[in-house]
Amino acid sequence: MSRAPDFSPPEVVAQERAHESPLSRMVRNSAFNAIGTLLIVPSNFLALFTLARRLGAQPLGTFFTIFAISAVIHWIADAGTTTVLTRRVARTPERLKEIIPEALGVLCVVCMVSSTLFLLIAVPWMAIFTDRVSLAVLIVAAAAMWSRHGLDFAANALRGLERFEYENLSRVVQTFTFCLFVWLWVYPSTGGALAGFIAYAASNFIAAALIWGVLLVKWRCSGFKLNREVITRWWSESIPLGAGDVVRQFLLQMDTLLLAAFRPQAIVGMFSIAARPLQPLQLLPRIIVSVTFPMLSRAAHVDRSAVNRLFEKTTSILWAASLPISIGISMAAEPMIVATAGPKFADAAVPLQILIWATGLIFINAQLRFVLTALDAERVYWRLICWTLAVKVVLEAIMIPLWGMYGACVGNLLGEAALCCGGMIALRKFQVAGPHWTRFLRPLPAAAAMAAVMWPFARSGASIVNLVGAGIGGGLLYVAVALASGVLPWADARRLWNSLKRPALVPALEPAAVVAMADTADAMPG
Repeated sequence: MSRAPDFSPPEVVAQERAHESPLSRMVRNSAFNAIGTLLIVPSNFLALFTLARRLGAQPLGTFFTIFAISAVIHWIADAGTTTVLTRRVARTPERLKEIIPEALGVLCVVCMVSSTLFLLIAVPWMAIFTDRVSLAVLIVAAAAMWSRHGLDFAANALRGLERFEYENLSRVVQTFTFCLFVWLWVYPSTGGALAGFIAYAASNFIAAALIWGVLLVKWRCSGFKLNREVITRWWSESIPLGAGDVVRQFLLQMDTLLLAAFRPQAIVGMFSIAARPLQPLQLLPRIIVSVTFPMLSRAAHVDRSAVNRLFEKTTSILWAASLPISIGISMAAEPMIVATAGPKFADAAVPLQILIWATGLIFINAQLRFVLTALDAERVYWRLICWTLAVKVVLEAIMIPLWGMYGACVGNLLGEAALCCGGMIALRKFQVAGPHWTRFLRPLPAAAAMAAVMWPFARSGASIVNLVGAGIGGGLLYVAVALASGVLPWADARRLWNSLKRPALVPALEPAAVVAMADTADAMPG
């Protein structure tokens, strides 16, 4: 792969970006995201299962109840400001030295709002729905939110510059250090959930310091600006998007929160072992969608048909990428959980086998926020998410009291399906359509071939080593059959390979290049 150009002086960001074709930038940045994700996901799983083995079901349930509350509050306080930051930098990179000081002022406000709301909500929640409240745990969790906001702001600024290597480096450092700290520190004797949040906060502070150091030193854009004009401009633009983000986080955390309200903490811990693997997997679609967002932001008002073609191809690729994940994890669920979390969590296998089939919908839905934001349709996204939340709350409020964590699993699937259908309908109003339904059938022969390879090994008490070997063999067969059946035509595979070897040199910010972006989207990597 060709070496990424150096964007050191901010004055030449746009000019240097113009020396690479859109396809070359997508390939390069997707490669950075893919490498980062391959390193992040195993660390997340290892940390999760170490927590499960060390703490047990009830303390783990407490940890993830607080984590779910903090995740929702994080997005309430963010209010879409990080996405607005990416869009502003992507559209006017020459104004970086003006944008970053304003972003630092906004970040301070976001952190104050975040920690205040978290403590106001978490303290009564834990007092009502759990048997004890640990203020030390809540204070450390609030501190972790500050560091997480800082990491997100710097990462989104660099996304606007299409420099994804630094974001991925910082997130790899965060997950590696969190995993290391969990391994070294977290035991029942060292504080249990408190030790877990200390590890989480420390890892995020280290990663945030690293990425802000890169941004402020390499791009020389330090400063601070906060006044009424900045607040008005930023939040008038971000609040519609932020409202949608908040509701989306409610959608993702609703299962855990309702279970915590209706069922004992031990059940919440059991469900968390089944549901939490889905959260690291949500990083996978961002390999593509976070890379295309800066391009979509510039292209949305230049060539709407180009946006449509890019969305159609990306949806097909994400769907095809989700199937081998769903097949592999559903067949290896029980031995994977027993080998990692321990035999006491074996009952989480069936919920995991149900939940994992939401992966395809989650992958497709990951695009909706970015595409609608690029189209300046934040209010449409907000209305879509609110409608989906209403549907999911009604379904889960009925099913969780009746069927416990199985009701939460079914509600999760139906909620993602409702969001996907509503999103496709909303995008049609902007002349952006998903692929024809027949495109979703193309990967099925490859999926059947992979399932046939893994099926003989998928039984109770199966060896995790044998299943991993079968999964690798089945995955390779999936890729071969997918290529043969036209999921990714050979011509597109060759174009992708050529872009890796020799990036084309075309202007990136001209209308002609925007059209080329969509024309070459057929070769985007999955």
